[in-house]
Amino acid sequence: MESSGAGQRGDGLQNTRLHASNPSKVLRARARATCKWCGNLIDWFDRFDGGRIPLTPMTFPSDQVPAQNRWNVDRGIAHHGAIAGECRIPHPAICPSVDHVGQDPEIARMTHVLRLNTRKLIDSGVFTPPVAAPEDEEEIAQPEPAAAAAAGEVRHVLCHGSVLKICPGRVEDLRCVADADRTGRRCESPVFDATEGRWTRVDIPHAAGRNGKAILLTYRGQMWVWEINPLEFKDALRWLWQKCPNHRDAPEAYERELIDFSTARHAPFILSRRPEGYGAPGEERQVVNGFALFSEPARTQCAADGCWNGTVVAVKDGWLCWQCTKRARTREVVRRKWQQPTTLPRPQEPIPAQQTYEPSGDVTAAFIGDLSPTESLIADSFTARDDDTPF
Repeated sequence: MESSGAGQRGDGLQNTRLHASNPSKVLRARARATCKWCGNLIDWFDRFDGGRIPLTPMTFPSDQVPAQNRWNVDRGIAHHGAIAGECRIPHPAICPSVDHVGQDPEIARMTHVLRLNTRKLIDSGVFTPPVAAPEDEEEIAQPEPAAAAAAGEVRHVLCHGSVLKICPGRVEDLRCVADADRTGRRCESPVFDATEGRWTRVDIPHAAGRNGKAILLTYRGQMWVWEINPLEFKDALRWLWQKCPNHRDAPEAYERELIDFSTARHAPFILSRRPEGYGAPGEERQVVNGFALFSEPARTQCAADGCWNGTVVAVKDGWLCWQCTKRARTREVVRRKWQQPTTLPRPQEPIPAQQTYEPSGDVTAAFIGDLSPTESLIADSFTARDDDTPF
């Protein structure tokens, strides 16, 4: 980060600019904050996967920190691991506002230090804790934005590959977090661009416990999300970093309102139906920067209960996949077999005396009545002889 030397802004901060090669667009002066739950200092950094993470302001010897809690920062981007024997710790792992289960002794000691500091902040009146405590570490790492809609309202979910982000409201209302040009105020332009995405169905992330299973059963394991499919990865980062097309490389002046989607926390906002007003559901052709893109056509799911197979071919209502068709055919055969009336064998009657078999010299004649026409011809070859018989 470099100072432009252009004087003071209206909010008292100096005008600054980021180097063009810097992958992170977060100003360090804006990234220093305090935890909303415990009041201790934290530093926000962009993660290597496009998200954000709060880390401790100071570094610690890596040999005193468990491997899963070691993070380092390189050019403003947070990565797993340590550098030169030093590392940072994610604040949710040591935040005293949540009960940690199975903590490492050294991490537990750090949590105790932060707990004492929180008590000092509360006693001095500097910090007032919220009424409701966080449920887990995930809620500490991803606090809800101030503009988030309440339960019962609409909050759309963005999707890029395996990354799911939930908006504070509708996707078209998501605003840019950069400063407007030469005004010192937040940009009014939206992040939304209809040519760089489409509505699609994705699998709901797994959630542990009975509540998670109930959510998956309620929505049959899938939900509607706005999928980002730009031609370049920089355009995808523009969405994830909440920037309008004009401020793609501009520094962030305000907090991002996009947070990671959580199945348990954001279950009231899961969409089971495709939102209307964003184009035809069967639309397959899109034009982006003058190039035609072809998205996946409408997918029909198998009508069998509990089956997630589908097809993109036009089929009739009640279509079954080949596996379910085979099972249905087998069940039908078994059903018909058990529905057929059972025929009991008739009792055997005694054979009359005149029909009793009497042995005779001609063995073939005794069985001639039970032979088929073909077998009778074969039997005749052994009984009928004439002058043309070769033997």
